[in-house]
Amino acid sequence: MVRRVLVTGANRGIGKAIVNRCLQDHNDTAVTMACRSAASGEAARAELVADHPEWTERLMVLEMDTSSDASVQAAAAKLAADHAVAPLSSGCLLYGIVNNAGIASGTVAEILNVNVRGPKRVDDAFMPLLDQQEGRIVQMSSGAASGCVERCSVERQAFLTNANVEWAAIEQVMEEVESYPNGASDLKSNGIGTSMGAYGLSKALLNSYTMLAARQHPMLKINACSPGMIATDIMGNFLPWWVPLPNAVVRTVAQYVMGAKTPDEGTTSTMHLLFSDGLQASGQYFGSDARRSPLDKYRAPGSAAYDPREEGASQVSRL
Repeated sequence: MVRRVLVTGANRGIGKAIVNRCLQDHNDTAVTMACRSAASGEAARAELVADHPEWTERLMVLEMDTSSDASVQAAAAKLAADHAVAPLSSGCLLYGIVNNAGIASGTVAEILNVNVRGPKRVDDAFMPLLDQQEGRIVQMSSGAASGCVERCSVERQAFLTNANVEWAAIEQVMEEVESYPNGASDLKSNGIGTSMGAYGLSKALLNSYTMLAARQHPMLKINACSPGMIATDIMGNFLPWWVPLPNAVVRTVAQYVMGAKTPDEGTTSTMHLLFSDGLQASGQYFGSDARRSPLDKYRAPGSAAYDPREEGASQVSRL
């Protein structure tokens, strides 16, 4: 049986590393690289196939802009049409979805649209193609999420750790934040933690959506994870405007000075959530070491996995 995995934002960084790891470690997988630019996707595919010609038939590119409803819906229709004659043994087209596409710069509205609404629109469009018994979805979150929640007001913390959250409530928070006259500068005064600005909030809300999706689809395994601090181009988005360092320099400094991981090293938690036998977790958040982590505080990689039972009854509303 072929396990077909859809990876968004797959042409570079962690997304490309996930594609490589899926094909290298699991001979029964095929990967669809969903990329905003078909040309960039084909270039990335060519690089992978050049090193591994045997992957040619297991790797395809699908043009898709996760910020657009129309683009995502068209991509889902194309995938269904392209593989209608080759479903999995279950009769479905997909085994897994990795919502990796994301941005760290732009307006508050742009960041929330891509990082929160993006995964939901992908799930809504592609979930009908997913194996409803064995299917898995991985949402690419960030340690910035727990940093945001930890710095929030008590009321905001309660919301962002509420396992019974509804999409309408998540949407309401996003619309509120998008209306702030000073954008991300108004987050703190409204009780929202400012860990990496709107990016941190977007990942905290993505964790909230993960809980909701897992609750709505109890037969699937839907989880979020942090790749850790990774030396990718996205790190340059957090530098002040007056530090115009090239991305290559930023990656090198991050890796050798700050101890950032390589993209390949950042795939650990994603691979665990996609392929681990007997995975029971759903609606949970995992650290870069593939261990469960809390929503509202940092857990150092390598430390004991988070267990809400150890923190008492007050944790019942959390992951």
